[in-house]
Amino acid sequence: MTFNKSILTALATVLFFSSCTVTDLRTGIIIQDNGWLMTGDAPYTLKTVVKGAKEGNYELKLVRDLSLMDEQFGKAPAQVVLEKDACVGPEDSLIVELGNLEPGFYQLRLGNADTTFTWNIGIKPEDVVSAPDSQPDFDSFWEETFSELAQVPLEPEYTKLDEYSNEYRTCYEVRYKSFGGAVSGGIISIPNEDGKYPVSVDYMGYGAPVFYYDPSSAPKRIQFLVSVRDQGIFKEGQERWIDRGLESRETFYYRGAFCDVRRAIEFVLSLDKADAADITVTGESQGGAFATVAAAVSPEVRAASAAVPFLGDYPDYAKIVWWPMHEVFGTKPQSPELMEMLSYFDVKNFAPKVKCPYIMAFGLQDPTCPPHTNFAIYNNIGSSVKQWVCVPTCGHAMWMEPDWPPIRDAFLEFAQ
Repeated sequence: MTFNKSILTALATVLFFSSCTVTDLRTGIIIQDNGWLMTGDAPYTLKTVVKGAKEGNYELKLVRDLSLMDEQFGKAPAQVVLEKDACVGPEDSLIVELGNLEPGFYQLRLGNADTTFTWNIGIKPEDVVSAPDSQPDFDSFWEETFSELAQVPLEPEYTKLDEYSNEYRTCYEVRYKSFGGAVSGGIISIPNEDGKYPVSVDYMGYGAPVFYYDPSSAPKRIQFLVSVRDQGIFKEGQERWIDRGLESRETFYYRGAFCDVRRAIEFVLSLDKADAADITVTGESQGGAFATVAAAVSPEVRAASAAVPFLGDYPDYAKIVWWPMHEVFGTKPQSPELMEMLSYFDVKNFAPKVKCPYIMAFGLQDPTCPPHTNFAIYNNIGSSVKQWVCVPTCGHAMWMEPDWPPIRDAFLEFAQ
């Protein structure tokens, strides 16, 4: 694969620049490789460019990502794993010997009396360990939950949307019943001609706005944009779901939402024009979590794509970034009982059940779904066919990176 477009990305108060490069590894792809993600063996050397840094001496610190929230809340100082002098040379160049580092992700702080530059680096992400912590009755809980779901009749209702329909495909808003009698559904575009068609099921991000498919863009494909309960087409001024029903695993919001994820697959399987052997799932952020869960609980899924997946590794999430876990703790104080309850909804605990081809994209600078939590999911995926894609300068908005969709689409089309 080749990429011809350079990316300029602002990270806090500094722009880091490098010409467009791609590093294609055995199991991963680094787009715009500027030396921040290291996949080989130690010792490590950081070779990069820091745009805007003046030539001269700096102090460099590497801080373990898992200590960032303790530092922010004044519980403990940040865990500094490396501290040394560094020198920025001509043309903003920086070369620093980092030596031996454990696999994981680090915040790099480069500063002097005038300014500080901060960004993230990663070391051997596939060796990051975040073992599943599912409870002994994890499987039986979800089997019972999905058994209850199966007792709810689908009963879909369609509303044709003429403005998004043409001679190739017809668009509908669809609503159907899901777990507990709640309504789920979404936006679906279906080819007009008779026949069997591949199906793309797209799961939405947390509170993301609804969009509509161009009916001419994929005339030989069914595309379904899923709205889980109270989000998407059902969203009415609501902005928070992560802290709903925290009293128990039976009442937590994502019990119903994960049922809606499964019900979306059941819905497309009910379509006369759906090719049941060619169903793919995609999603970003919350949608990436949903796509992973869909692949885990639906053997009908042929391949899955998850960008910056959400809801992975609740215990470590709370150590790295404020949101969403401290919003949860603001509603129900952190306790062993709360974390045990959340383990039933931790996507890393679903990951071993994913057996289909799986691709994950992440931004090394993501402040919302940090890379550690992404790899807590990825490294536990049960499929023998999986790949990751990194844009080191990207934060959470992987959907704005132009090089990601063609890689994703090619993987979903050809992975077997």
